[in-house]
Amino acid sequence: MRAPRQLTRRRLPRRRPADRGSVSLWLVIFTFVTLALLILVVDGGQVIEAKSRAADIAEQAARAAADDINPAALRAGQVSIEPNACDPGGPAYALITTYGKGVGVTVSNLSCQLGTDAAGDPDVTAQVQVQIHITIPAPLFRPVVTVQAAETAYLACGTAAARTAC
Repeated sequence: MRAPRQLTRRRLPRRRPADRGSVSLWLVIFTFVTLALLILVVDGGQVIEAKSRAADIAEQAARAAADDINPAALRAGQVSIEPNACDPGGPAYALITTYGKGVGVTVSNLSCQLGTDAAGDPDVTAQVQVQIHITIPAPLFRPVVTVQAAETAYLACGTAAARTAC
């Protein structure tokens, strides 16, 4: 008779501990970082657009003021801008107000100044400074952005190749 065979445990190779949840953690972090970067890109784009819009409004308002020629001075042989071109009711103020209503942003006229000649009379230049308040749809960082722009326009006489101040 034979001796009973001993049952031996078969040794399996050791398994490393499972990395349970590491992909989920990585996915959560990646999602958060991606959303944060996306919000920053949208915020930055809105700010750049607001700056461009402010510069456009200021430039158009300065042109509108500079185009408002004083007819009495013109009849006397002198070219100058109408003294009330920047006042409420004037072309620069009206353009800023109209533009703000049509676009859906808050536009403020910070300053509108006409240049003066040596005698202190209105000259051929107009400088307009506007401020825009725009609401950004991503309220995590800055819900309202305020930008400013200033532009100058002047009357010019002559051709495109040879422009001179009037």
